[in-house]
Amino acid sequence: MSFDSLFIGVTGLESYQTQIDVISNNIANVGTTGYKSQRVNFQDLLYQTQSFPSAPTQTRGGVNGQDIGLGVKVGTIDTQFQQGGLNTTGVNTDLAINGDGFFVLRDKTGTGIPTYTRNGAFSLNQDGLLYDPSSGLAVQGFPASANGTVTGTGVPQSLQIPLGLKSAAVGTGFGTKSGPTGDKQFDVSFGGNLDQTQYIIAASNAGVGAVTTTISTTLYDSLGNAHLVNVAFTPAVTGTPGAHQNLPANVTNTAGVAVSAATEWQYQITSADGTTYTAPANGYVFFDTNGQFINTSGSGFAAGAGHRSNAVPTTADGNQIQVTTWQTGNFATPVNVPGGPIGMDFSLLTSLSGSSNPPNVLSQNGYPQGTLSNINVGQDGTISGAFTNGQTQTLGRVALATFQNEQGLHRLGSSQFSATANSGLAQVGTGANGRFGAIISGSLEQSNVSIADEFTKMILAQRSFEANSRSITTADSDLQTVIALKR
Repeated sequence: MSFDSLFIGVTGLESYQTQIDVISNNIANVGTTGYKSQRVNFQDLLYQTQSFPSAPTQTRGGVNGQDIGLGVKVGTIDTQFQQGGLNTTGVNTDLAINGDGFFVLRDKTGTGIPTYTRNGAFSLNQDGLLYDPSSGLAVQGFPASANGTVTGTGVPQSLQIPLGLKSAAVGTGFGTKSGPTGDKQFDVSFGGNLDQTQYIIAASNAGVGAVTTTISTTLYDSLGNAHLVNVAFTPAVTGTPGAHQNLPANVTNTAGVAVSAATEWQYQITSADGTTYTAPANGYVFFDTNGQFINTSGSGFAAGAGHRSNAVPTTADGNQIQVTTWQTGNFATPVNVPGGPIGMDFSLLTSLSGSSNPPNVLSQNGYPQGTLSNINVGQDGTISGAFTNGQTQTLGRVALATFQNEQGLHRLGSSQFSATANSGLAQVGTGANGRFGAIISGSLEQSNVSIADEFTKMILAQRSFEANSRSITTADSDLQTVIALKR
């Protein structure tokens, strides 16, 4: 009498108990951030050969072999790396990966063995280190240079966000230039509409009662001091100071083509704090019969006068003012700050009927000193610092890692993995690039465990466990029957 059936049942009990353990662990981690569920794959055990197969002969067919199985075993316990759902948290340092990849964690000195995680619940410590607060390990990435450039290559380092970082003041006229496409030469850009109705009224009354439209804006000196500047636009018609001649008349546009000008407006710039300009601090803006911008001029309709595309602004072209001195303090004891030329772009102005869209300053490239107040992370992992003066600066980029064989990773607990000989070396890059997934700031990846699926598997595992226990009791009953043969 063989005892094999007893031990076969035991292998079933052990294997299905392992599956129940794995399922229980999945259910326990249904709320674990970035958790990846596991599944059990079974394999049959060795076979006991009762007879061997024989080949066919001239008189008989072949005989098949007879093998009796000896049970079941756990073949593999695989990790299922399917994407988990994204939960919006609104915390900028919470990061989720939508796609392939792992965040890289390491001690902040960069000397320890890196670990990898999908749990992006990160924070900034008191030193500005971007780290995993559950383990104290630093998030690895690529720091930015002093001018905000990130290469995204090389060995990742611990990311340090410089809390309290200052953004230096930049005077208007010294910052990044703006302007129309291919004509980025300007420091201040104007937009909106100069009401042609007011121009018609002024022209019909020989300039009497001409309405001046004034806008105010703030410009900055090189120390970051703010200066209130007023820009007044007046219809330049016959009878008003500064009028050149009756319109229409040809004006050369920025491309050097003569265009018939229908309206002419004079602008005058003044400051309330005593800031002085190299005369003149005024000019003229011309519009065609459709109310569209033609060009600017310092004076007159001379052939070729006015701005040419992509040329440096000048006072003669009517699109530059030269600051003599930025003046701060009171008039009794002024503090003078050297100034410079400021190019002005009027190309986005129109001269149509209506006052619903009055002229305004769209942008100017000066700003005061600012302090880092917030950070944002882009889909490629770029960390941008937002300053109190409205400026942004690139501070670094979060690194991601992928593996040729994710199933070969070793689970460490605490939602972390480590590389093994079977996983292959980590391939490091940045988000939203190639096979690397996009990084979603302000979100966390949820567990990919399906409760319905896990409970269904648990029912099957439980019934399989019970069935194997019945095979043991059946074998025991058979043994008792044999023993009872001898009374």
